[in-house]
Amino acid sequence: MHIATLLMAGAFIFSGTVLDAGPTTETPTLRVSAIVAPPLIVRETEEGTLTGTAVNAVRSLTAKCGASVEFIISPSWNRAYMMAQVGIVDAVIPTNFAESRLAYFDFPVSPLVDLIPSLIVRKDSPIDHFSSLEVLRGKKVGVRTKALLEDNFDAFVRDGNATLVERSDSISLIDDLLSGRIDFIADSSAMIIYHMTESKIPQRIRILEPPLGASGQYLALSKKRSAAFAEGSKLYDCLKTAKP
Repeated sequence: MHIATLLMAGAFIFSGTVLDAGPTTETPTLRVSAIVAPPLIVRETEEGTLTGTAVNAVRSLTAKCGASVEFIISPSWNRAYMMAQVGIVDAVIPTNFAESRLAYFDFPVSPLVDLIPSLIVRKDSPIDHFSSLEVLRGKKVGVRTKALLEDNFDAFVRDGNATLVERSDSISLIDDLLSGRIDFIADSSAMIIYHMTESKIPQRIRILEPPLGASGQYLALSKKRSAAFAEGSKLYDCLKTAKP
């Protein structure tokens, strides 16, 4: 089976017209792969509207630059990332900047949104604040799959100072924390608070202060994107420099 067919399997396509992004025109359409990641990307119903802070920022950005946008919601982050990497779509959200990704993606000057990653523990944990990364040494730390949160944190845990446990979404991380399978979650407090509210479990979790730092979430433009958004084009220059 062709790789494009494999990667598109199970994906949901949300066009600009479905999302009230304006009527269909001859303007170029930026095709963006993504996963559901509240509050950045929220799918209200199976065939309903797509909302969220990152989605709204991409809409604003493409509107400023004179393009329309089509979102392709993938069932997994790895698939969404690969769809952009091989050029099935033009871009992927939400993405952290990393030097290793520059071989496949171009990053705009400004992130779509800034997230504030924090450490999260159970309420019965003896740790009541974030003093240093040393509190993680020898512990099990849960993060979303392939998430890059903050440079010092990423280097510390990926150098083997802590046991890294990767899960596909924040709900799975919360389940692991509450069941004792991990000692910490490292994630955006906004994402965790969203799921805490949905699950009615805020009384069982503590978000440690201060946060780990800042984590910009970008629209990563595939090196294999369509010609309309090629490097040097007006659309590319706008997408790269405009603020959402």
